[in-house]
Amino acid sequence: MKIKICGCSMGQFYPELFDLDGVDYFGFIFYPGSPRYVTQTPTVPKQKVGVFVNASSAFIQEKIKQEGLDVIQFHGTESPDDIQKIGPGIVKWKAFGIQNPSDFEQCTDYEGIVDAFLFDTKSPQFGGSGKVFNWELLDEYKGKTPFILSGGISPEHAQRLKKLDHPKLIGIDLNSRFEIAPKQKNVPLIESFIKQLKS
Repeated sequence: MKIKICGCSMGQFYPELFDLDGVDYFGFIFYPGSPRYVTQTPTVPKQKVGVFVNASSAFIQEKIKQEGLDVIQFHGTESPDDIQKIGPGIVKWKAFGIQNPSDFEQCTDYEGIVDAFLFDTKSPQFGGSGKVFNWELLDEYKGKTPFILSGGISPEHAQRLKKLDHPKLIGIDLNSRFEIAPKQKNVPLIESFIKQLKS
């Protein structure tokens, strides 16, 4: 199970965050509407994910070069054509807000376009609601593309996550429930959670 810590920042208040064992991705949000918005990112020892919401391909390409991004997470209403403008050579994820089984139908047009989906709790905002995803809905996902689970995952979910059994589940995305404040992660809490999850 891959682990992504999203909503990271330049200083982070706790530099040891980026040295945590068991973390595979660090996410940085380049969306001005988010309380976790950043304009610059630090050098990190793991894969670096840039999160964008309906950004222009030129802006995304600029950030790929400036920040050394490994993965692009499209978290808005981007079309398959919008995503394909970025071109090959970088991993692409597409986020979807899921509230009922029919919401999985929107994923079909992105099969073969992105490397993974990210399933988040449906909300009026573009993610970051902190509301827990209804995990029972995952049984309705029959697509071919692997997915990452997001949406209000918190420290007390470790044992339940260990029991999730879906052939396309490849990772989880941690954010607001592991914060002291936006962009300020609670490192001991994350460390404890990872140990529980991987024990």
